[in-house]
Amino acid sequence: MASEQQNFSRAKIAGTQSQVIKYDILTALLVMAAQGSSTQARLSLRLSLVITARYNWRLGVFAVGQKELSKMWGVTERTAKRELAQMRSLGWITVTIPSGRGRVTQHRINLDTIIAASAPLWGAVGPDYAARMVGAPEPDSAAAETNVIPLHKANPTVDLGDTTGWSQVAARLHVQDPSIYNAWFSQLSVLESCEVQITLSAPSKFVAQYVSSHFLRRIQAAFAAQDGYLRKVTITAQGAA
Repeated sequence: MASEQQNFSRAKIAGTQSQVIKYDILTALLVMAAQGSSTQARLSLRLSLVITARYNWRLGVFAVGQKELSKMWGVTERTAKRELAQMRSLGWITVTIPSGRGRVTQHRINLDTIIAASAPLWGAVGPDYAARMVGAPEPDSAAAETNVIPLHKANPTVDLGDTTGWSQVAARLHVQDPSIYNAWFSQLSVLESCEVQITLSAPSKFVAQYVSSHFLRRIQAAFAAQDGYLRKVTITAQGAA
């Protein structure tokens, strides 16, 4: 699933959409603070404060002593040391320059690791946020990718007994863009489904390849927006081995 998520490189953070990306990163931390485990909630709040107060976005690092952190977090220096160690054990931060004479430890924040940890909660923020975080195209830009003239079809109906979630996701995709839904998504059906993965069947190899290359992330974002869980989505042609 990591391959479907955005890569938050320093170049991207310094680009034209840098302010949006910075807010998205902080949102990922704060949604974990609000709805994550007790450990995630505590560490997310602490790291959010470090980012807003002392983080160097251009270099991707922060250099703050334990004494200063303890004051910032309202804890003892021993607790601050323990919190940093726990963040390192989770892979959220890594030491780039160890402490030395007259120098505090410099840490790099591993943004992609933090983003991956927050993925199950993206849907709680909203479908637009989930779409951005998996790099899904906006509806208007995706519509321009195909010149297929859709047939007029009935709106998808939500099957309340559908445990796969596909009927609800299909309805969501139809609301986002009826033309793309009618041309492509309406041809898909569930082949296999489990908690972490769903395989959708397409009527031909061409449709399977086109949907996979153009709309896979949008479908994944719709699932995340529907139930707050980012699952792997696979498109296969009918009769494929």
